[in-house]
Amino acid sequence: MRRKHFETLQPVCPLCRGTLNVDFEGDDLIEGIITCAECRREYPVVDGIPILVGPIRAWLAANPLQLLSREDLSPSIESLIGDVLGPGSQYDTMRQHVGMYADDHYGGGGAAARLLDRALDSSAGAPLLDVGCATGGTTFRLAEHGLTLGVDLNFAMLRLAASVLWDGKARYARRRVGVVYDRVELDVDMATADSVDFWCCDASALPFQDATFATVSSLNLVDCTPAPHQALGETARVLRSGGRALISTPYDWSPSATPVEQWLGGHSQRGTERGASEPYLRASLGDAFEIEREDNVPWRVRLHDRSAVEYDVHLVVAKKR
Repeated sequence: MRRKHFETLQPVCPLCRGTLNVDFEGDDLIEGIITCAECRREYPVVDGIPILVGPIRAWLAANPLQLLSREDLSPSIESLIGDVLGPGSQYDTMRQHVGMYADDHYGGGGAAARLLDRALDSSAGAPLLDVGCATGGTTFRLAEHGLTLGVDLNFAMLRLAASVLWDGKARYARRRVGVVYDRVELDVDMATADSVDFWCCDASALPFQDATFATVSSLNLVDCTPAPHQALGETARVLRSGGRALISTPYDWSPSATPVEQWLGGHSQRGTERGASEPYLRASLGDAFEIEREDNVPWRVRLHDRSAVEYDVHLVVAKKR
């Protein structure tokens, strides 16, 4: 965690909105404890990533594999563990997801970067927030416009993003077929690294004061969060008047990610909107935003050597009133 980002953004407790305190011994904190001055809750900093999640006990209990997984295993040992745990295990799912996003962000896939380029223009202001940053490729790109913070709830992805930040290399397992993976190590252009940091945060309870950011990016997150209405509300809350929200989603609803009652459309086709999701997203932005433009953008995600999934993503650029 970087002192510059902590002092500039002045995060607050995600539960009580109290002041957060932490001791820095230099410009970067790799391990430590952040304490709320009001409710006295403690939030850990692990591998340079602060975990600023309100229900911290529940989050830690649900994510021990992401938090405690080792990064120094040889490819042969990783392969053996993957074979033994098998397809569908938490370990295999974690490797798949991290590899898919890392391959797109750093390995030449480029779909996320193209989507961001369609949303951004030269008027993007700082500081910038990348909500649902995954493995961090879009965060580095946003940082061309100034101080940028990437946040996500997936610690395994954030760990990869942070490792890119610290040493300029993206290391991940790229799925070839089944539970067969190839280790990849890529050099990453670090021109914007001084402006970037990564934190573990919940999009539905962001640990920031109102009107902290000039630009908020939320690419392909709406249909991946349990509470999309709350996430959109938090985007509005932390964005300054006149600032822009960059929101995209393929509306790929799944009850494993979002309870059906929280979906923006995708059901109740007998209603006025006949189940369409786009009108519900516009309505969720409400009076807080003026929609400046909309677009449909192709987004292709590689699954393995012989498989990929392709979406037609709905992109919305909206200005905070």
